[in-house]
Amino acid sequence: MVICFIALPVLLVLAIFSAEYRQLAKEAFDCVFRKATFRKCKTNFDQKIKSRLVGKLMTKSPGLAGFVFRNFESLSILFVLLLAASIVIVGYGGYNYVKYGNCYGPESQSYCAFSGAELSFVDNSYAGNFVTPTADDDPSIGPDNAAVTIIEFGCYMCKYTKEAEPVVKEILEKYEGRIKYVYRDFPVTDRHAESDWHAEAANCANEQGKFWEYHDELFKLQESCASVEGHVEALKYFALTAGLNTTQFNECLDARKYKDEVLKDREDGLKAGVAGTPYFFINNRTIVGPKKLAAFESVIDDELAKAEKASAPGVVVQK
Repeated sequence: MVICFIALPVLLVLAIFSAEYRQLAKEAFDCVFRKATFRKCKTNFDQKIKSRLVGKLMTKSPGLAGFVFRNFESLSILFVLLLAASIVIVGYGGYNYVKYGNCYGPESQSYCAFSGAELSFVDNSYAGNFVTPTADDDPSIGPDNAAVTIIEFGCYMCKYTKEAEPVVKEILEKYEGRIKYVYRDFPVTDRHAESDWHAEAANCANEQGKFWEYHDELFKLQESCASVEGHVEALKYFALTAGLNTTQFNECLDARKYKDEVLKDREDGLKAGVAGTPYFFINNRTIVGPKKLAAFESVIDDELAKAEKASAPGVVVQK
């Protein structure tokens, strides 16, 4: 009888809280051990469980009790198979979470109990056809003809976008000269007040060739800025610490010179299916949320290998 495989974990838990189940737990353990070594159980453990279960069901539903009594062996096998499948699924999810930071693999957009929330969500009500995002004219690092282009849609006030920053820097270091990385603005204004101003400020810094310095400063001081009432003055102070011409910067920010540019980035993100920040497109494959380096490596290495194969003489790669 295979019922002992199901009963053992349940009885072990019950035995912790009640002495009534300890003898049954011992019998279940002995039965499992013997079956694992291809021997017969020494006790009638299966009949005890069957009698208890059918007896309890008789007080609730005699018809159901009769069904369980007649099909007890088949039901036992079914539940063991379900238990085995559950163990495999949990094991697979645990492996992916340890390796990639997501239960379902590096490119999955689903979430699991291990990870919880991983991005600042937005209500994407865009109803048209999804449009593949481009680098547009946004700040980038790496050669324009790189085989792999990574486009990140991020929000400077989003803690998850900030959490992804160290991994982004690891990627840029490891794949220097082989990838192009583009940062596009996606302020989540309904969750992070004035995040659109932060994006506009970074664009003002870009005028002076200091985008990445200011970009890093915004994330470094994210928490302190969040506690400030009225972010604009703080943004102007960051310009000073980033070594910008503050007169030029302040005029740019006060005029909201790049408001439309930031709105365009956000609109492009919505059209591409962005549901929150951070959201990464790697040659149009997606990684959602701050993932481990291995998750990005899995996709980047695959895309680089495809590009290398495609460039080999006489090789045709099917898309």
